[in-house]
Amino acid sequence: MKASLKAMAAGLALVLCGVGAAQAANAPAPAVPSSPRAATAQGAPQDQSAARGTTATSAPAPAAAAKPGPAPTPVPPTPASPPAAAPPPDAAATLIADQAALQQLQNQAQTTSADNRLAAMGAQAAAIQAQANQIIAARTTDLAKVVHALNHLPHRRLTAAQRAEEAQLIASRASLTGQLRQAQSVASGAGAAFSAIAERRREGFSARVLEQSASPLSPDFWDSLQDAADADASRLMLQAQEALDTAVDAPEPRAAIGLIAGILLALAILFPLRRWLEGFGRRKAAEEGVPHGLSATIGAIWIVAVDTGLPGLAAGLLHLIAQWARLLSNDADAIAGSAVVAVTWAAAIIALGRALGTDRRADRRLLGLSDTAAERVRPAIWTVAVITACGFLLTRLIYVVGASVAATIAVNCLLALAYAAVAGLILFSFGKTHSPEEDRAPEAPPPDEAQARARSSGWTLVSLALTVAIIATVGAVLSGYTTLAALISSQIFWLSILAAVAYLLLRLIDDVCEAMFRTGRWAARSLALLFNLRPSTISQIGVLLSATLQLIVIVCTISLALTPFGQSGGLLLGHLSQLGRAIHIGSVTISPMAVVAGLATLVVGTGLAHLVQGWVDRRYLPVTDWDSGLRNSVSTGVGYLGVGVALVCAFAAMGLGFQQIALIASALSVGIGFGLQQIVQNFVSGVILLVERPVKVGDWVNVEGVEGDIRRIRVRATEIQTFDRSTIIVPNSDLITKPVQNKTLGEPRGRIQLQLSIAKPSDVRQATALIQEVAKAKTQVLKQPPPAVYIDGVVAGGATTLNCFFYVASPRDVYRTRSELYADIFDQFEQHAIAL
Repeated sequence: MKASLKAMAAGLALVLCGVGAAQAANAPAPAVPSSPRAATAQGAPQDQSAARGTTATSAPAPAAAAKPGPAPTPVPPTPASPPAAAPPPDAAATLIADQAALQQLQNQAQTTSADNRLAAMGAQAAAIQAQANQIIAARTTDLAKVVHALNHLPHRRLTAAQRAEEAQLIASRASLTGQLRQAQSVASGAGAAFSAIAERRREGFSARVLEQSASPLSPDFWDSLQDAADADASRLMLQAQEALDTAVDAPEPRAAIGLIAGILLALAILFPLRRWLEGFGRRKAAEEGVPHGLSATIGAIWIVAVDTGLPGLAAGLLHLIAQWARLLSNDADAIAGSAVVAVTWAAAIIALGRALGTDRRADRRLLGLSDTAAERVRPAIWTVAVITACGFLLTRLIYVVGASVAATIAVNCLLALAYAAVAGLILFSFGKTHSPEEDRAPEAPPPDEAQARARSSGWTLVSLALTVAIIATVGAVLSGYTTLAALISSQIFWLSILAAVAYLLLRLIDDVCEAMFRTGRWAARSLALLFNLRPSTISQIGVLLSATLQLIVIVCTISLALTPFGQSGGLLLGHLSQLGRAIHIGSVTISPMAVVAGLATLVVGTGLAHLVQGWVDRRYLPVTDWDSGLRNSVSTGVGYLGVGVALVCAFAAMGLGFQQIALIASALSVGIGFGLQQIVQNFVSGVILLVERPVKVGDWVNVEGVEGDIRRIRVRATEIQTFDRSTIIVPNSDLITKPVQNKTLGEPRGRIQLQLSIAKPSDVRQATALIQEVAKAKTQVLKQPPPAVYIDGVVAGGATTLNCFFYVASPRDVYRTRSELYADIFDQFEQHAIAL
């Protein structure tokens, strides 16, 4: 029994060595400290710094060739504080030594370029800051006690003992104040040194991204790999043997108990507990009173949290029990600790895929995919999770073993190609020939034309980006830029996770705000009670609040997406900008990068303007009580404003100042004078139409015989749909400079005129009364102004002509109501024998 348990323990150790992936996979090896305190720096603070360094890539990424991972964010860290204890007895001497070591660090940081040395220096600065913060906390407490003792001494008639005590307290206060200020100075300097070192590491990372190594197509690549193979294999076998010996020599019965308990607890967490929590969250989300959209979103987020957190918790618990049972060697413990990250990462991918589109039940898929589409996508999601977790494992294993540069480059190539292949699988799975109706679940409502067009455009952009990333990865691997290939390939999945999480948050914010500010909800009732706001105003507040929170999420997502490329991507972009140097042609200087940046800014700005305009049309305007014409004016104005801002930003990106813009404006004025006059006139007329609104969308107008409804006011012309369903394009200038009859402007009531000829003058009064009765019985005829019947004249032969006027709510009701009035009046005249 003991032998079998030993064998199981050994197997667990090997599994932990082979499944884990460290969060600090790219962290450099610690260097020899430059001061006695560096020994502390190589402990928890260094691990913490290294862990933060690897979070810059944020996704399981291949090991960078001959480099550690990206540097941490340049914010002074909060190092792991040592156990609470009294500060050193000679704090002043400690602070003096720390100041000297800090000065030495600052001097060395300016000349050091090796990343592993910079990482050790950053850890040392973090340790100095932690020690200084400990002294600050202790001296602040001591100073408060001294001040309290001084305040409790009598102010007059002190005894000799009290005077001696007072002098001693004053001296202590001065000494403590000096030490406190000195410690604060050391802590501030250590934080600044840490930030400077982190900046140096980021600069080095961005510089190494574009370093070229031997291509896999060249013999040098395979020769160097073959030369280092024996040494790498020997190191790997030594690490495996050490892990196996540690597991076999683990103390009994602790090892057996820990192994069995850990496996049982992990299984209990993964299966019964996870299923119970999933059901509990679903039931709570589906309670009565929760809107359907909010219920679905909350349920999906709960599933993501449970399916991501519990596997990570099980892996972490198993790791802790293995540590307690002493089953792991030092290197195996490092790998097992990082395995928690790998397991959590893979679980997050599967959970997000399930919540968005691969759940077994169609009503729980937020994207509304059909069963066929979900079955097609589910294997691809699992493949992504497994491949990325294994890649993270291989990256960490390379670091722990201390593999050669050739092996590191080979692993980068392998993982980059594997990630590119998985991305191609995703592209193939989503891009199979299918119709939108096939991919939509039967329970999902059919999308309108705008939503279908947006989804089609979104998938086109995603597929294009994936294709470019795959081509760039394969090209970078074949040309020897393995670090760049590793970065691009790993970011495919990191950006995908970011996009999925951002989508969930955006949808949650939208559903929560809509539910809170819906008429009858507590937020809407509170605003109406406190500020006497109209329901439409409350709805607008909800929409604007939702947009603000969603914008914050989008900005944070973009910031996280740019993190692997340095501070907001500026370092990498600055490095790439050196490729496009300025070209001098006489006195004219042309910068290709400035032109490209300007065009890119214009394209992105115009796209953002259209997105904002679409959001205004889809979300904000429907909750207002404005008419269709004002809504169209606001929407068009937002589009014009967005394009104008995009143009200004594009000019700024090109480096054009006011003088250059004035020259461009002068050239445009000449062009306008010769050939663009009519276009500019129509554009200005369109702006006037939007501002003054003499005509608006939905109005019934007559422009020189062209009669119909205005459907759209564009930049250059206005679309008028006639009553035969044809569309006429009228230049905007015609609506400003020519007479226009607007039948629905101002008071939109329509007038009906009927002319009737009564054969006998004696029947005129009876006919007038019958016409009045018919008008009163007609619901379409307005009571005010009242119907009117007048004698218009007497024709030859004694016939009397009656002129009748009626009013309806809209000019569009005139034709139909007039026909009905004629028919009813003819029926009444026939019943009462009145001849026409």
